[in-house]
Amino acid sequence: MTLIQRFSSFLIPILFFIVALTTQYDYGMNWDSPVHFARGQAYLRYILSHKTDYSDLPSLCKSEYNLNSRIDATTGEICDRHRKVRISEYESHLIDFNSWVVQGTYGHPAFSDIMLAVSNSIFFKYLGLVEDVPAYHLYSIITTFLLALTVSIWVKKTFGTFASVVAVLAVYTFPLLFAEQHFNVKDPPMAAFFTIALYFFWLALTKKKAKYLILSALAGGASFGTKFNFVFAPFVLLPWFVVFTTLKLKEKLYKNKKLTFRNVFLELYTLYPKRLYFALFAYPIIVFLVFFFSWPALWPDPAEKIYQVVMYYKNIGGPTCSYSPLTKLWFTECTQLISVKYFLYTIPPITLFLFLVGSIVGVFRFKEKGSVTILWLTFFYFTVLRVTFSITNIYGGLRQIMEFVAPMAMIASVGALFLRNFIAKILRKYFLSQQPKRKTISLIASLLIFAGFIPILSTLWKMHPNQNVYFNSLIGGLRGAVENDFPGYGNTYGNAYLQGIKWINQNAELRAKLALVSGNAQNISRLSLREDIDFSNGSRSGYNQEGEYQMALVVGQDIFSNTFRHKYLDDFLNEAYAVRVDGHPILKIWKNDKQYLKEGLDLTATPQRFKRTYSVKEGKKEVLISLYEIKKLKALTFSFSSTECKDKLIGAAVYTSRDSNQFFQKDETVNNFSAREIEGYDAEFVFLFPGEEVQYIRLVAPKNYPCELSGIGLRVFGFKD
Repeated sequence: MTLIQRFSSFLIPILFFIVALTTQYDYGMNWDSPVHFARGQAYLRYILSHKTDYSDLPSLCKSEYNLNSRIDATTGEICDRHRKVRISEYESHLIDFNSWVVQGTYGHPAFSDIMLAVSNSIFFKYLGLVEDVPAYHLYSIITTFLLALTVSIWVKKTFGTFASVVAVLAVYTFPLLFAEQHFNVKDPPMAAFFTIALYFFWLALTKKKAKYLILSALAGGASFGTKFNFVFAPFVLLPWFVVFTTLKLKEKLYKNKKLTFRNVFLELYTLYPKRLYFALFAYPIIVFLVFFFSWPALWPDPAEKIYQVVMYYKNIGGPTCSYSPLTKLWFTECTQLISVKYFLYTIPPITLFLFLVGSIVGVFRFKEKGSVTILWLTFFYFTVLRVTFSITNIYGGLRQIMEFVAPMAMIASVGALFLRNFIAKILRKYFLSQQPKRKTISLIASLLIFAGFIPILSTLWKMHPNQNVYFNSLIGGLRGAVENDFPGYGNTYGNAYLQGIKWINQNAELRAKLALVSGNAQNISRLSLREDIDFSNGSRSGYNQEGEYQMALVVGQDIFSNTFRHKYLDDFLNEAYAVRVDGHPILKIWKNDKQYLKEGLDLTATPQRFKRTYSVKEGKKEVLISLYEIKKLKALTFSFSSTECKDKLIGAAVYTSRDSNQFFQKDETVNNFSAREIEGYDAEFVFLFPGEEVQYIRLVAPKNYPCELSGIGLRVFGFKD
């Protein structure tokens, strides 16, 4: 065996790993990552030193606004990887070990949070090889490499080098994973450890070695300690275990024993070494201990804290179907095909085709290679079907069941091997007279299969760094997903913000103001911003047009798309910059300034005449405001006779209608707007409208509102015709 053949399992994974490393600065971060960064730092510091705050660490650089900054406004010091004493932006006194964010357990476990902090400590704080945020992300890149490496080794061990290469290509050319290995800090690690655990479990039973089962349990604990997906591992393993054990028993009984209950029991008892049975018994204990000891917040009150974790997963991922499981209505009314559609529309066509072939071939080859195809098929289909049928629920597409990637790739490799052999057989018949060498024929057939990955590799290059918004040709690409209003199209989960920040840093004037249209300050690392930029969502000024930049991700079926802030920017302003993929914007930046106002629009408004009608429905006081004609609304203002009447109206619902028959509730409630947005109206509360054409406004006060609505001073402003 040559050196290349011996280490061929490593070559392709290492190549893609290098690509991931060299492109890490092109990607942003997931919008909830900062919480995990901060939790991990607090836990790691507590575990290593028992310290609960950061009082002994030097401070980070501060801007002129006294916020974290890459350059200190007072000293001029640069806080980057070249600083002598490096600290992370997320070692913050606001989220130290004593904070409710770190002490709370209503959320995901902490194993990967701690590993993120370990990665940051090694590659940023100690070695200074990469900057702060990329140092966290190296953990996801490394675990994705381990995922691909496990797939490569597992497939090579069972189906050879060619299938191994195809499997790795299928892993890394899945656009969602290719992109999100750079910034998704939970799902790729969870999937990697899940896959490693199953590999070592398979290896333990096929090799009859308990040490592999211990390794499997440790990997399973790491997966379970990242997200609870690993709780479904028994359902994946049981069918394979039954098939594999049954085949082994039949083999032994056929050779040595008569088929009696006693013989079956004795053979089952002696089929595996006693150490293996002990390791199997210890397996769930090891998984739990990894989960428990990697989460210091659990330690003071384990029973109550673990209950909170379980309730979190029950609430976000539990079944939502009200019908009895496995009944007709359970199947017909509660089946959700969105995950299947995501699979069909976001998997590259070559991988999808090979996977379908491999699924068929794998069923017929279930007796081979330690029945490994049964394990892979069960791994994939159970993972997808549990979120298709009302067993569990997901809200973020395939990223939340990313463990499916490994079995998909391995099944595809089985399909590729079958097709290669089939093509080679045809070629040998075609070239019968020329008698070419068998290796030459196999090489040609292999190259034909590999060529099928060229289109997706080209697409990954063109979409860089936004590969996670990829849709395949079955739906017409991202453009087709937009036209079909496919749920969540264009969602980069915060990745695209970095591209917007780079544009702002290069093009915004000195001391420019920046706000996010939706989202909060944690979505952006302040160290990625130019030091003079004033970043605050309080800068949004609406119709007052104070010249701030506003940035938003563009996502299909966005729940915020009908809010005033989104509608105002889309309907009244021309964008200053947009990131586009397949012709569709996935991020927009507006400058809220008169020069960007769309042609023909005028923001001048005039008071409108109206009459009021008061009523009480379901214990809630209402007022119906009736204009004398349909007008394009700008604002409804409120003035109160007392502080109590003002405060108690907060949260009141607002409805609008053109004809008084059908009313539509506004996304905002009373007092949802910022001080800058309502400045200049000489009123205590202002409700803003994005120029919609209506004649009727209905205001519904909160229940038990203590004041009469007739005592509220109301004014309605509409745009000039």
